[in-house]
Amino acid sequence: MKTLLKILLLGLTLLVVFISPATIGIVPYYLIFPTLFLLVFLFYRVSYWVSDSDVKKVRQEDYQLSLFCGKAPLGGEGDLIRGRLVITDKTVKIYQRVERHRTRQTPCKEVWSLDVSLIRSMGVGKVVGPRKGLIFYLDEGSVSFTAAKAIKQKEAIIKALGWQRLPTIPQPVEVEGEASSAPSFSSLDEKLEPRS
Repeated sequence: MKTLLKILLLGLTLLVVFISPATIGIVPYYLIFPTLFLLVFLFYRVSYWVSDSDVKKVRQEDYQLSLFCGKAPLGGEGDLIRGRLVITDKTVKIYQRVERHRTRQTPCKEVWSLDVSLIRSMGVGKVVGPRKGLIFYLDEGSVSFTAAKAIKQKEAIIKALGWQRLPTIPQPVEVEGEASSAPSFSSLDEKLEPRS
């Protein structure tokens, strides 16, 4: 199916670029453009789309919330990992469409997972260029997802993670100069003798 869509997209694109509208006819020429948009949509759907029902076929446990997303690569290099983000109070997972050996029983597979205990806070905003989405803040760094629906579902995501309210975003603290060589409170506590 994907190969057929690629051939149709290439053929129609070449038709638009190299054949004049007078040869084809004005009406058929301008009908090619909506057909191209439809083919691109179908190609995207066949290549990446994972539905709730697909996830339920490969996952036995219930989950609170899911949304289609693209996980942004670390450092901004590489392609998005597109799939369905499944959120529970214990884990956050991405299920991606199976390319080869796809069956009705296994239409998708788990490709990424994160324990909720590692997430310190979350936010919504710009993730990749102008794309908006969801950001999970960890102890060190963050994980970002392009998901347009995340902004509208912010409260539902907080609830799905098992939080009563949104925790504050951890702020990195840098200690420089003389303070950086000073002993920490934990090391000072270890040196103190236990009180009787």
